[in-house]
Amino acid sequence: MLLASCGLFGERKSEKPLARAYDTYLYPSDISGLVPAGSTSEDSAALVKSYIELWLKRKAVMSKAEYNLTADQKDLDKQIEEYRTALLIYEYEKLMIEQKLDTVVTQNQIESYYHQYSQNFLLQDPIIKGVYFRLLSSSSRLREFRNLANSSGEIAYQRMVDLGDQIAEYSESYEADWISFTSIMQIIPGSVSDPKQFLQHYKNLEADDGHYFHFLKISAYMLPGEIAPLEYVRSEIRDILLNKRKIEFLKEIEEDIYNESVIHNEVEVYEN
Repeated sequence: MLLASCGLFGERKSEKPLARAYDTYLYPSDISGLVPAGSTSEDSAALVKSYIELWLKRKAVMSKAEYNLTADQKDLDKQIEEYRTALLIYEYEKLMIEQKLDTVVTQNQIESYYHQYSQNFLLQDPIIKGVYFRLLSSSSRLREFRNLANSSGEIAYQRMVDLGDQIAEYSESYEADWISFTSIMQIIPGSVSDPKQFLQHYKNLEADDGHYFHFLKISAYMLPGEIAPLEYVRSEIRDILLNKRKIEFLKEIEEDIYNESVIHNEVEVYEN
């Protein structure tokens, strides 16, 4: 009876339990390695306390589940085996991809896919090219900057950019790469109620938050519904091509392994 009692409650003679949940005990050896080296006594105590509370809660919920679920619902062997199988296959496929998948996507491949499926890349939001400056509202050269910004011609534009680079606290050029108009508006105070109408009628956007003067010069724009330019979707297309290549690669691996197993008589179908 004594041995049966010890086995039932899971007691260990050499250790004093930290907690009990029904007929299960939590011992110090069960949480060895939980506390990182160098932790203070206060941090260690808090971490252990948190772990014990979590352990007790999980045991309590599991006990309730055991009591309320049917035998069929509690029979998890099949699900566990399926999960183990899926996990092993996933880890093996990940290893094969890391070791053998060709991840080089050429510009010709990207351009070819873009021209073939350009209708799949319609813009959902407006995009722009331009330059953005954030200057102190108290800057002594703000008036000069604004005069150049509102002047026309390439010379005035270049002088504005040069001056902005000198006096702005922050600047960013979007002349080489398109950017979503929505994303750039996240750093400019205020809002534009109708981006399409705004872009069709204005080239400058100014905003003053009392401390900074924000200025956006728009040199080009495209509207929702238009086909996105290649440079804007280049990385997206690369990801699409890599994903397609990965799917085909995994199919080939699966087929090769299966055929090899058939040849070696390691798998077979029994006729009824």
